[in-house]
Amino acid sequence: MVKIFLAIVLFFTLVISPVSAEHQSQGLATGSAERVEKLSNVIDRLGEKIQGFFKFSSEDKVSYQKELVERRFAELLFVIDNGQGDLIEEVSGRYATYVGKATDDLISKKVSSQSDEYLRMFEKHLKILPVLRDHFPANSGFWLLLQHDINTVQIFSDKIKSSK
Repeated sequence: MVKIFLAIVLFFTLVISPVSAEHQSQGLATGSAERVEKLSNVIDRLGEKIQGFFKFSSEDKVSYQKELVERRFAELLFVIDNGQGDLIEEVSGRYATYVGKATDDLISKKVSSQSDEYLRMFEKHLKILPVLRDHFPANSGFWLLLQHDINTVQIFSDKIKSSK
């Protein structure tokens, strides 16, 4: 049973790592977020979890989670830019979840060397999120979802500042 599990993990690592490396080598980072050509699907996120499992130092894990927050933010930009309103709820919720998880790990693992990087990333996101929110009528469903993301980023930004 253990051999089967290890074989599956090895298979996903070998298959997914080159795909991830290909995306990174294309230089998809633009401004404060990565540029995405499509939304990540379940297989992509499973690959991200496997890659995260193989990050052994606290600094590597925290840095990788910061990268994942940027990916979720890029997906949010992608969905709004392409008018895919039916996906905003899912992507917005995923972004807020990743912001919270990454921040909690940053604080619990006591990797204060990356606190400033997180704060700069959140600052950039807080400049863009209100613009995205204002694409929608005030107090509409999508507007409220994006306001929730703004509130989430602000709360976790304050949490990082208070933990310094």
